[in-house]
Amino acid sequence: MIQRYKRLLLIAVATMVLAISMGVSASATTVKATSNVVVRSTASTSSKKLTTMKKSVSRTVLKVSTNTKWVKVKVNGKSGYVHTNRVKVTSGSLPKRVKLGKFKLTFYGGDTTTASGKTPRINHTIAVDPRVIALGSKVYISGWGTYYAEDTGGAIKGNIIDIFVTSEAKANRLGVRYATVYVYK
Repeated sequence: MIQRYKRLLLIAVATMVLAISMGVSASATTVKATSNVVVRSTASTSSKKLTTMKKSVSRTVLKVSTNTKWVKVKVNGKSGYVHTNRVKVTSGSLPKRVKLGKFKLTFYGGDTTTASGKTPRINHTIAVDPRVIALGSKVYISGWGTYYAEDTGGAIKGNIIDIFVTSEAKANRLGVRYATVYVYK
């Protein structure tokens, strides 16, 4: 009975964290070009040039790349990426990645519900120690990509992240890894 109340409390806290983070991200961020800027098809200097964003033109940010170095904007009817060194934020803010350090990565599969009440998803869900990473946080794991802290686990204490994968067999094959972890603020 006590375990059930603890789980319900954990779900309530996770829901509040998600609601707060969604409210913050709902505000639009706009950027202004500091010079004529090349708009590219992907977040890379080697990708195809789509158009040019003229100096002092403002645009609403559609998306921020996982490494926060590129922003997606719509210019001349085309959606593409510009490097953040070439624009200035005029309203709102871009997410910042805060380095948490090196973490032990383990893997799990087979669960049907997370501590936050969601269904775990591949390439999306991770289990964390909520004292280190808050449930609902957007997390970047070097070499692995962006994940969301939606679950906890009895063995997840301190700087350990458990990544949800397709099956327990795959989890066993992946074993233990180490990577630098960042959290978006």
